[in-house]
Amino acid sequence: MITFWLTLNWLIQLLLIMLSVSTALHALMNKNDPRSSLLWIITCFSLPFVGPILYLVLGINRAHNKVLSLGAVADTSLSTTPKPITSVDKKSRPLSPHQRLSLAVTGLPLSEGNQIQILSQGENAYPAMLKSIHEATEWVYLSMYIFESNGVGEQFIDALADAVERGVDVRVLLDGVGSWYSLGQTRKALVARGVTTLTFLPIGKMLPRFTLNLRNHRKILLCDGKHAFTGGMNIRQCHLVQTCQPNRATKDFMFSLKGPVVQQIGQIFENDWFYACGEKLPSKYYDINTYGQSSCRAISDGPGININVLTKVMISALNSAQSSITLVTPYFLPPNGLIIALQSAALRGVDVSILLPVHNNQPYIHWAMRNNMRHFLAYGVKIYYQPSPFVHSKLLLIDDHYCQIGSANIDSRSLRLNFELNVEIFDADFAQSMAKIINNDKQQAIEITPQKLNKRSFVIKAWDAFWWLFTPYL
Repeated sequence: MITFWLTLNWLIQLLLIMLSVSTALHALMNKNDPRSSLLWIITCFSLPFVGPILYLVLGINRAHNKVLSLGAVADTSLSTTPKPITSVDKKSRPLSPHQRLSLAVTGLPLSEGNQIQILSQGENAYPAMLKSIHEATEWVYLSMYIFESNGVGEQFIDALADAVERGVDVRVLLDGVGSWYSLGQTRKALVARGVTTLTFLPIGKMLPRFTLNLRNHRKILLCDGKHAFTGGMNIRQCHLVQTCQPNRATKDFMFSLKGPVVQQIGQIFENDWFYACGEKLPSKYYDINTYGQSSCRAISDGPGININVLTKVMISALNSAQSSITLVTPYFLPPNGLIIALQSAALRGVDVSILLPVHNNQPYIHWAMRNNMRHFLAYGVKIYYQPSPFVHSKLLLIDDHYCQIGSANIDSRSLRLNFELNVEIFDADFAQSMAKIINNDKQQAIEITPQKLNKRSFVIKAWDAFWWLFTPYL
């Protein structure tokens, strides 16, 4: 009997060693960052069984593997390695080098003749979105990270179900993690009303899946190929700022788009649907007529084969700045490349401003961001705290003629792990309209100076620095 238990103990230890060695070797051969690779190797060996399991759940890029298994898809930002571009887009001459980079990375041309409408807060965004759904006669595609089932969410469920009853082809894509905000009730309500609904990377009922750390953070509404909406706003009661409880109110933007860029956004939704279930959606009509003067390009990013798409595009745009950069984001923990680009812009005389919320819905991110501020203030970057309610907006404005809108935050989760959608816009009139809104917000904001930052007590500084250590994982 003793021999049996000794043998069993030896076999278990051997299996644990083999598991640690195999996962450590996988990290060594597949990670792009040596620091990440080294940390996972240490974790796998120092925490037998637990370390390898953590690596299997959180450390492997399964989106990359799934893209390979599904075969090539149209969205080059997920499916292929970018290729150099030999021809230069002649529009917006100050940013022509940037446009060359953006075309190479995304594989999508700059679409001309788009019309963009700014929809601030849920009070303006939701009625416009619901109206578009009610007017749809052919098809409606909706992709949403968080879609609550009550309040305004119930209005969207009713509108989508009514569209199905009219014979409209309605497809709804919900994120697996985001669905838990409504405890799965939104999906149940949609399915019960006959709306074709998929969960993107669903979470297991009993045990979490290995894709738990990957999330579809895009916000997309497409109606009849003529009208698209995107931005940072989920379908939640908290975005109705005027009626929501002050401690829950969340300011944000959605944008209404008409013109050729709608087809690019539709292509991204179709790829996500294919990724989620392996079904290629039938070809749909897209209105490619011109409606305005905005030149736009959709930028899809996600943890597929060609990663860091948004980071590359943002760095290129920042390096092209001549006079001003304004960045609005709720979560600001940028990778080194963006840090250096912002510091360099400030050093060459560009007016760089970063607007952050004074109160954050993720306090540990707020603490980490506060520690990170010193890396920017020392180079002349201006940082402002926007007063309550919580500002969830994501905007990048450069030189009053270039703008990026969309779903991506400036942190590791958005730029490395999430599936995100931004749209870059070349239009002086649109950029100046956004600048007016941002400048008004800046006038109400509090500037953070090095002196104010240094007034923190030693304990607070240490606390902030502790959370800053987890920047790659927040």
